[in-house]
Amino acid sequence: MYPEGELASLASFSNVMKLLKKDAHFNKFCTQHRLPKDNVEVITDNMKYAYLLQNGYLSYTYTGKIGSGYFFIVVPGMFVNLPISGNQVPIAGKVRALTDIVWWKIDIGFLRKMLLTEDPRNHIMLNYALQTRYYLYLIVKKYHLTSAERVYFSLLRCTESGIQVKDNQAELPLFITYDLLAEFSETSKSYTSRVLADLRNKGILQSSKKPWVITDVAYLRKLVDVEDDLRPLV
Repeated sequence: MYPEGELASLASFSNVMKLLKKDAHFNKFCTQHRLPKDNVEVITDNMKYAYLLQNGYLSYTYTGKIGSGYFFIVVPGMFVNLPISGNQVPIAGKVRALTDIVWWKIDIGFLRKMLLTEDPRNHIMLNYALQTRYYLYLIVKKYHLTSAERVYFSLLRCTESGIQVKDNQAELPLFITYDLLAEFSETSKSYTSRVLADLRNKGILQSSKKPWVITDVAYLRKLVDVEDDLRPLV
């Protein structure tokens, strides 16, 4: 068993890049690309490339038979996709740049070779599997919530990409909008706006200017009964 945070440290962006650059043919199989804000890419099941995010933020929404309600935000340093086996659960999805981004496009065959030789204990794969397990748990949780609770829940999930400014207070990312939050919550924009207005009236949310601020994160956690389930603010 790994101590908390150890796997994430071993699988950090700098360590992954250091590992890949040990091969003299790195530049042939790994290329850096920019994707402007709001551009969309589709990740298919039959992947030939893995994508590693260097800068910016992406939303990843699963598509296909399982529906489009499962989203997560890809943060800098995280793999957008990383196939663990040839028969894994389908992971087709739509990736949208929430900001201007820079990411690395990595040939799967090259990545597999480097991981086998340079990461024999599978720290990088284990870290990605752990992240995926966490996201799968959250989507199960989400589908047991009411419409209002889904808005609260989506706000909480966005705090994971935000900044803890004080104890129990968080700045949400600058890319958060009413439209995006409604999409994440699977509710209409008008309904989402009403739920947020109630939070503003109670002093829980400050959204008159960017960045939005949640003044009482613990209050939101209690509303959706996830006091210990979501990761703490980082």
